[in-house]
Amino acid sequence: MKIVLNFLAIVLLVGLIATPIYFAKNFAKVSGVKSQSSYLVVSQIDKFPNLSLTQEAEKYSITYSKFGPSQAFLGVLILNNPTKETQTYGIEKLSGQGTIFFGQNLDDQKTQIYVPSLTSVPISLYSGEESTTSTQTVEFTVNSE
Repeated sequence: MKIVLNFLAIVLLVGLIATPIYFAKNFAKVSGVKSQSSYLVVSQIDKFPNLSLTQEAEKYSITYSKFGPSQAFLGVLILNNPTKETQTYGIEKLSGQGTIFFGQNLDDQKTQIYVPSLTSVPISLYSGEESTTSTQTVEFTVNSE
């Protein structure tokens, strides 16, 4: 009887140790731990009280309130290049009154940029004097080429 109980105790102990390891391996595969993305967009919207960001798949939308004739929101989003190679990224405005661009220089509003490996670049928003409505929305996509 003691031999049977000792054997069952050993089987139970091995099962309690091996089961979490087995499930941890399978959950890592399911959760996409090894997924590779060509870019990562990090929001800085919380630093701007009158901006809100929404995202549907690859389409981003920023809604904001305009307080003056022209207004700039610098570094609203940060685009990271997580790859091991220099990537070319483009930003395409789909609709809206404002201008979305890479960097923080209002005199050089780039819509295409080369980003070295493991670095990041800010994405900024500018609303000029031609935009007169108080609440505005800019919809855009970011793509890697």
